[in-house]
Amino acid sequence: LEVRVVEVLLCSQPILSPLSTKAMNPVGLIILLIASFASTVSSSKYSSSIGFSSKPPLRMSVTNPSLSTLRITILGGGNVGSTLAQKLVQSKRFASVEIAARDPAKTTASILEKGIDDVPVVASMPDSLAASHVVILATPGIYDDEDMKSFASSLGDMSDKIVIDATNPLGPFTDGLQVRTWEGGISSGEMLQLHLPKSKVYKAFNTVGVEHMREALGKDMLIAGDPDPSYRATAEAVVAAVGFKPFYVGPIRYSRNLEAMAELWIHMAIPGLGGRDTSRNFWFSIGGDP
Repeated sequence: LEVRVVEVLLCSQPILSPLSTKAMNPVGLIILLIASFASTVSSSKYSSSIGFSSKPPLRMSVTNPSLSTLRITILGGGNVGSTLAQKLVQSKRFASVEIAARDPAKTTASILEKGIDDVPVVASMPDSLAASHVVILATPGIYDDEDMKSFASSLGDMSDKIVIDATNPLGPFTDGLQVRTWEGGISSGEMLQLHLPKSKVYKAFNTVGVEHMREALGKDMLIAGDPDPSYRATAEAVVAAVGFKPFYVGPIRYSRNLEAMAELWIHMAIPGLGGRDTSRNFWFSIGGDP
């Protein structure tokens, strides 16, 4: 059973209307078609911005690497972290992808049990973070403000790095789980950006279950974060490398909306939490012609 919460379609306008071609001779029609196609390709949203061409984004770090020299570190070797790491390794688009873990032997044994044998696990989190351009947070979500501040401080110097936050700050709730924004706080994505002012924080990968990361199949992935086109292009490139179609919704402020959507997904996907009982086989997508 596939449940679509919002119908998925990103439509484009037709190149030509019947009225515009009705009285046109064949040569003129061919020329117009070629010109229209060239215009469509040149304005394509993803033609060069997320690594589908040889032209790299404008700026990905102070060293300005191309995608092929980009280094990615994932914090957290659980289901989400190990799955994202495997997908990024298999994409073969980046210089390195590794999981930084406090107990690398335990994490390595755990991911080997899942059949993941192509992702390196390293023990030195500070060294791995220092050498990376992109850091993906796949750790348990942090609900408390002071805990978030302490966690951000533990990361060290994150200047000019892209941080992709895949976590959800889910606290206890009598009928299931509740994100922190309902109690008057700001989202964890906003809080993370507050404590990492020299980084570019993006919220992504948090609105679906891990099974969709294993089989992304071009599904929409909503992403919120810094609007700077070069940093944003790099974050979208990482999302695309997993197999999703990145859809930018706006600045990190909208992390609060994505975290609320995650709460809804959890309440619908897990029986007994109060939402409509569905299977886990649904995801949120964009319809219409944005």
